Amino acid sequence: MIRHETIATDDVDELFSWSSGWDFEIVQLLPGALGFRSRLVLLPGVTLRWEWWGQRLRSCHLNHSENLSIGLLLASARAPVWKGREVDVGQALVFGSDEQEYVSPEGMHCLNIEIARELLAGWGLAAPAGGLVNVEASAMRRLVDTCHGASALPRAGVAAANSWLAWVWRERIVARLIEALGGIDLAESAAARSVSQTRKFALVKGAETAALACSEQIDCERLAAELHVSQRSLHRAIKEWSGFGPQAYFQLLRLQRFRRQLLRCCDSLESITATAHSLGFENLGRLARLYRSHFGELPRETRRRIRG
Repeated sequence: MIRHETIATDDVDELFSWSSGWDFEIVQLLPGALGFRSRLVLLPGVTLRWEWWGQRLRSCHLNHSENLSIGLLLASARAPVWKGREVDVGQALVFGSDEQEYVSPEGMHCLNIEIARELLAGWGLAAPAGGLVNVEASAMRRLVDTCHGASALPRAGVAAANSWLAWVWRERIVARLIEALGGIDLAESAAARSVSQTRKFALVKGAETAALACSEQIDCERLAAELHVSQRSLHRAIKEWSGFGPQAYFQLLRLQRFRRQLLRCCDSLESITATAHSLGFENLGRLARLYRSHFGELPRETRRRIRG
């Protein structure tokens, strides 16, 4: 059968809560409503997700499902950044069993195609390692056109006819996907990144880990020394990755973690003040202003809303 679903949310913590077999960590980089919309088209063994992103996000995805998941960039005013490398229209991001991190800009439109492992096995395939790959323009166009065709299929009708159409279109999609990615060693595509890009990405990850482990204001000079780089290199790497300077970015990470703890520990007796202090927020008035400007509500309103 062919099914259609529409999802819309303005809350970053609701993103992908409906997905199974995945781990997500998402940080909203700008305040305001998220403006995320997704149209799902579900065929037997194939899921198409047409997505529109209203805000700039930093995302970390880990695929445990053994399904093949491919993200295609269709349109974007600014280039997304994957592990320090800009992604162009006409490139595909394969979400493999390794961790994939990227920054998606505001106004991005993309198509995600997920093929179930059972269907892959029927074609004699297995999900490859993750990575960014180039797709020939005409092959990309044929793949997207085929997905548009499947998405235009009727939502209802005679069950037998609907099932037959679903089977026909899913086979077309898999065939077009193989054509688009054919001849590319996806396992090597991740290793093809330049050494400098890889180092910058590793540097940002090290800085993030240090910042979130510290409950005090980060000393960037000391942090740079611990990471064996200059302050200038640290600042440049974080700026390229997130669009923010180090202190602003670290504050944003702690702010997101603070909100996540409020949402996940709604039954906890731990006070909002204790949670804030554990993450290095000493000035509660300033924290409340930052929180409201970013999430549109005060911390106590978040906890009250979750507790119902």
